[in-house]
Amino acid sequence: ILDSRSGSFVYRMISARNLPLIVAVILLLGGGVWLLEKAERQARDTTRKHHLQDIEQSLYFARSINGTYPPYAQTSWCGFMNDPNNRDVRDQLQDALRQQNEQYANPAKPFPDDPRNGQDYFYWKRSPSTFELYAMLENEDTNERNSFNCSNASNQYFDYGLASIERHHKGNIIEAPL
Repeated sequence: ILDSRSGSFVYRMISARNLPLIVAVILLLGGGVWLLEKAERQARDTTRKHHLQDIEQSLYFARSINGTYPPYAQTSWCGFMNDPNNRDVRDQLQDALRQQNEQYANPAKPFPDDPRNGQDYFYWKRSPSTFELYAMLENEDTNERNSFNCSNASNQYFDYGLASIERHHKGNIIEAPL
């Protein structure tokens, strides 16, 4: 169908002489798209880690005020933060976050949510003095944490987490993440 005598632009571009150039351009474009998607996944993972750090600090603040982590009336609790059944716990966390972190002091700033639809952060109050926060990451598929022993949530694996520990030094309680 292509007539070499016509000298058409399409024929000249598809000729065997230019095939390596065409393949190189296609590979560069494909590689660029892949790198861009990887960078976007890494940015979302960084956002997740920052969100958990913000929530962690608000939990320490809440405990310093109330003597325990939210929910204040329960010795242990676990669940997903955006589950509508857990709204009261999320509200307690949000109150502490807004008091503790001026970045969230503005009520118009939303509570930290996973940047990808369908994913959620997991909070586990193991005791009045310990907690864990979990998130699923896109670039680090470790599945090193899970919600299997939580009766309030579906079984799910997580790739990243923060956990509180309680340390005593000269009669004072010093808390620090693991």
